[in-house]
Amino acid sequence: MKKAVEDAVEIFCNDILNLKLENAKTLGKCFYGASIPLYEDKKELEWFLYFKKATLKKIAQILLLEDNLSEEDIDDLIKEITNQIIGLAKVKLESKNQNRIYKLGTPKFLGNTATPSSANLEDALLYKIQNRTFLVARAKEQKNRIQR
Repeated sequence: MKKAVEDAVEIFCNDILNLKLENAKTLGKCFYGASIPLYEDKKELEWFLYFKKATLKKIAQILLLEDNLSEEDIDDLIKEITNQIIGLAKVKLESKNQNRIYKLGTPKFLGNTATPSSANLEDALLYKIQNRTFLVARAKEQKNRIQR
């Protein structure tokens, strides 16, 4: 699944945004976050995406031709980015694993955070576009998480 998400991030950044994607070494501080559940059969896998405001501004300039983002705009934008990236991963997984059922949940805005906590995250992917950092990671699995 991590590979499908990696591929989806590359498609989103390189093909949709037309920005060069690079691996990042340090996370930094002050992020906006969103999460989205991706179901594999009946197992829920929660994915988290964290972007610096400068990263979101750059994406908004490209996708929305917008320079000034309100908090509501940030909320909508980060949920849409989350939906796009994990949605692309879902499509990749479906084509590769035709015997499995994949469903995408609704993205949730998590607000602003100083630094995402890595204690409950795994499969972390740290990137930068135009020297602007973002993180994509999956929540550590909990044994009793099932689809409702």
